[in-house]
Amino acid sequence: MAGRRDNEFEGLFGLVVGWAMSLGRGRSTRLVVGLAGVGPGDRVVDVGCGPGRFLREAAERGATAVGVDPSGQMRRLARRAIPDRLRPAVTVVDGTAEHLPLDDASATVAWAVASFHHWADPDAGLAEVRRVLAPGGRLLVVERLAGPRGWFQGHALTWAAAERLAAQAEQAGFAEVTPARHRLGRRQLVVVAGRRPPDPGA
Repeated sequence: MAGRRDNEFEGLFGLVVGWAMSLGRGRSTRLVVGLAGVGPGDRVVDVGCGPGRFLREAAERGATAVGVDPSGQMRRLARRAIPDRLRPAVTVVDGTAEHLPLDDASATVAWAVASFHHWADPDAGLAEVRRVLAPGGRLLVVERLAGPRGWFQGHALTWAAAERLAAQAEQAGFAEVTPARHRLGRRQLVVVAGRRPPDPGA
């Protein structure tokens, strides 16, 4: 995913994980894309795109989208998940949060859904996301909300960790940064949202 260069998601295990990640995410997909306000003319970057569910939803809403993932298996699954009619709007590339193969100010929306916990260097990742966002561009980091104890804490954020992430995003130069909870059935998600502010003197 977003910050990994090993073979964690390759082979049969990667296929199973990708299949599992694609199931039962309709509500979370609609939530994220809705919170981002994605529509025609938007240029979306999905950091740690996994099997591509969120790329497809962005394209369905008229945006162009780039999925970035270091796992070859996940990139293959993402490409296969895009129907022919949407493929002109979607690109999937090799990269990590800390090294996004994209031009400066080339995106209007960037999100990382269930991939932030893989970032090797969150400060570097936030700096990269800010670089590729145009002024006014929207950031969303989405993770499962963990309790103070729990076996999946390594793949989720506690509320305290979400608040720390919000502070990191502000230090990275994002404005209007807010953490929020969203309940989806039995699960709760935490969303840290912000914007790249206009350049000084613009």
